[in-house]
Amino acid sequence: MGNSYFAMLEQTWQQPSKTYKHLIVSVLLRAFLTLSKNDFIPQKSADSNKLCLLMEMCDDYPIVYDIIWAFSFNKDIQKQLRSNAPFMSKLIQLAKQSENEQMRKAIDGILWNLELNHENHLIDDKHNKKAFDIVISYSHKEKVACKQIYDELIEAGYRVWIDFDQMHGNVMDAMAQAIEQSNTV
Repeated sequence: MGNSYFAMLEQTWQQPSKTYKHLIVSVLLRAFLTLSKNDFIPQKSADSNKLCLLMEMCDDYPIVYDIIWAFSFNKDIQKQLRSNAPFMSKLIQLAKQSENEQMRKAIDGILWNLELNHENHLIDDKHNKKAFDIVISYSHKEKVACKQIYDELIEAGYRVWIDFDQMHGNVMDAMAQAIEQSNTV
């Protein structure tokens, strides 16, 4: 299925109309984003060296960063991304300058997955660790309801991490630290 989608994307990308059998490329990319979360698809993509097409499409279609983020959990994809110095430079620059919040989040995720030493970001001194009973992950559309749940858990005596009160520095580092320091997510 991944190879079929890449074939469709390649054909669409080469068309001036950016369509494939009356489907516009953005529709194909949204569907491919869903497929990209299946472990088999990134591996097949890595094996067939199809990542270059996605890197080429990023400038015109920011959703591609989300696809690459999903792919970047794969070790072979990580190697391919790291070996492309111009793309890596572009990611680092966009992480600092992009005003598109969703794109910046995806790029931060890609860069997090590509770092060699995640352990270096975690606090090693057990005396400085703040332990949590619960980490709450939520859709920001539900922030008000989540705040109510958070307040009730705090009132009940739980130590709770949630991104609206524990976020410092790199978002990915903060979340990783909270997960590592919690009993329940």
